[in-house]
Amino acid sequence: MNYEVIALEEFQRDVKKLHKKYRHIKDDILELVEKLEIAFDIGIHLGNNLYKIRVKNSDTGGNSGGYRVVYYTKTSQDKVYLITMYSKTQKENIDMSKLKPLLEKVENL
Repeated sequence: MNYEVIALEEFQRDVKKLHKKYRHIKDDILELVEKLEIAFDIGIHLGNNLYKIRVKNSDTGGNSGGYRVVYYTKTSQDKVYLITMYSKTQKENIDMSKLKPLLEKVENL
């Protein structure tokens, strides 16, 4: 199955901020996108078609100090929406209340 991977504006802003510190972030994201185009369920299911996945950080080496990407799937439309991304070294976990408006936005697309 092939899925279309779409990055929300908020995700793109997150990447832009992180790119200032981590120069290889785009390569790391491309690896993730290639995987998501084949299978959407590779991350941890958070409920309501929402997933979180670890992404390696080539600049620091490894997953534990890597990134976390939260994404949403619309399997009926064969689409995966990248919602937000953060560095595990800067933020331990994401607050679900911050995801709620983004989740509502993507559900209405």
